[in-house]
Amino acid sequence: MKLSLGQGFWFAARLFSGFIFAYAGWAKLNEPSANFEASLLRYGIFSPQWIPLLAATLPWIEWLLGSFLILGYAPRLVAAGCSFLSLAFLVTLSSSRLFLESGSADCGCFGQSGFHLSIRQIFFVDLVSLCLTTRLALARDFPWSLHSIFVKRNDVRDDIKNRRPGKREVM
Repeated sequence: MKLSLGQGFWFAARLFSGFIFAYAGWAKLNEPSANFEASLLRYGIFSPQWIPLLAATLPWIEWLLGSFLILGYAPRLVAAGCSFLSLAFLVTLSSSRLFLESGSADCGCFGQSGFHLSIRQIFFVDLVSLCLTTRLALARDFPWSLHSIFVKRNDVRDDIKNRRPGKREVM
């Protein structure tokens, strides 16, 4: 299957965004959850009672959504989920005292042993991810994906919609 330039760009965008989410989740899953809890606590916007739940669930959500986006499994739904997470991350980052006081602090987004990006750097990455995944959530074509393998071009709904009532089909 040959890709056009536009299809190639959106294929690369899907892989890029998927890799960011999958790697962020995987890096945090391979460390004690206390590391991520400490990062969340430094933001100063989460209630301490919710931090253990966030630290336990968010890495799994990131890893699953990122992996599904890379594979192209339910890409519109997964891209919409990634868009929602990116928007939530942007709101979290911009309203944290770390962003307001010194944007050079490590965000903790990729765990302690992963990439070390500042709050402002990860803000930019999340902004780019939000734009890409929002556009991917609206896309109809996902070349080189599980979606393109398992979903027919002419969906059953289209066939039903194009039938005329009362007319018998001859087989």
